[in-house]
Amino acid sequence: MANTLADTGSWIWSWAFSYDALIIFVAYCLLLKPASLFIKMFLAQWSPAQKFDEDGSLVRAGAMIGYMERILIFTFILLEQYAGVGFILALKAAYRFKDTDNHAKAEYLLMGTFLSLILTLAVGAFVVQLLSALTA
Repeated sequence: MANTLADTGSWIWSWAFSYDALIIFVAYCLLLKPASLFIKMFLAQWSPAQKFDEDGSLVRAGAMIGYMERILIFTFILLEQYAGVGFILALKAAYRFKDTDNHAKAEYLLMGTFLSLILTLAVGAFVVQLLSALTA
């Protein structure tokens, strides 16, 4: 009989098709488009009249940065690497420091960052607790 990876009882196969993997996959999916839509709706009342793209930034770059930010923060939470969360926030703050001349834009960006962080921390805490309960 030929040995296949599935026959070897490799931990990766057993984990990949487990509830843990499904929960983590669903959480990552929630942190992409649904979280962005929520943040966009929440921030709509504070959105400046002018478009941010007029200042030379890439179209939809903010959404993509948000996706990456939430994926990284969620991953750091799962790996219990909380210093990584601080690193991401420090990096973003250093980059956005130049936007403080336009107070409305700076406040808008800061609210978006904090709301994104709160949503990601809440999903991360929920998933950690759920995984803990399933393995207990």
